[in-house]
Amino acid sequence: FLLATTVQRDSLECKMCIQGLDIVYGMLENGATKEAILWALDEICTLLPTDETQNQCKVFIAQEYDKLIEWLETAYSSEMLCTLMGACEYPVPPINSACDACLVGFTFIEDVFAYKPSKELIEQALNHVCEIFPAGDLRAECEGFIDQEFEHLVDWVEKEFPPKFICTAAKACDFPFDPIDDGLCIFCEGAFTFIYDVFNWDEEHGEGFIELVLDYICELFPVGDSKDACLAFVDTEYEKLIDFLEHEFPPRNICILTKACETDFPPEYETECEFCVIFYQFALDLLDFDVTVEAVEHLLQYICDVFPTTVLEIACDLFIDKFYEKLIDFLLNKYDTEDACRMMGACTD
Repeated sequence: FLLATTVQRDSLECKMCIQGLDIVYGMLENGATKEAILWALDEICTLLPTDETQNQCKVFIAQEYDKLIEWLETAYSSEMLCTLMGACEYPVPPINSACDACLVGFTFIEDVFAYKPSKELIEQALNHVCEIFPAGDLRAECEGFIDQEFEHLVDWVEKEFPPKFICTAAKACDFPFDPIDDGLCIFCEGAFTFIYDVFNWDEEHGEGFIELVLDYICELFPVGDSKDACLAFVDTEYEKLIDFLEHEFPPRNICILTKACETDFPPEYETECEFCVIFYQFALDLLDFDVTVEAVEHLLQYICDVFPTTVLEIACDLFIDKFYEKLIDFLLNKYDTEDACRMMGACTD
């Protein structure tokens, strides 16, 4: 299923509408009267190919004039307004499910705003988004969905969540894992795979955005045992999850380090060398991606929590304290286990 991401601008009426709205924007900047602007907008409607579409355009302008002016002055692009007026066609792909329709609608809303909109503008966009679909059952279903989920949708769009998250959280698209039925390990890997697929971290969307995602990720589940299990897991492991996501630990590694997935440790060891081999290989396996110094530091901060017995946890803490600087260096540079343990002096053979 491929989403359209831009308005089709090939038609003459679409191009003329965009040019016309750009002119109207200039009129607004120069203090034109409402009557002059209405005349210019009505002239745009006359560019449409049929009486029906011309009337639809004029009705839209008459009913939404104040909002239309606000949109032009704030966040909406001319081509998106021309789509709502019926002059430009938003290329809707074949719709085979509620998920398809939802993704198309919220991709359109994502395209609508030239920059971060106000809550009021988001509400107005939601009130009109279904107009990208042809009149009939699909548009009616869209309007029913928007009406039912309106407050949630406003919140999620305001927080700049992408369409895939919004449509999954709104239950239009299925989330493929359940922490109760599938087990916490499968759920955990699925959840963090989903997060990486849907969200991008960058300078604008850093730690604060990751916190926001974690605060909302459990919205993917209906109220009940599964949602409770998700909330409990995120609450318990919150700080770890922020650090692991920020440094892009793979989903499987995150789930091992938060004990959602089990690991096999030898039940005991007899020498420091044996423990070094156990510990270092485990740490190295968890750094099977492009790591930074900070990622290694976070791993060493949390790795001892995973060891299954108090004796092993204490041994882990003592081992890290003793060899911390060397561990940072060797793990960052991916030294193999035998060489690392020998160079640290834990193994002497």
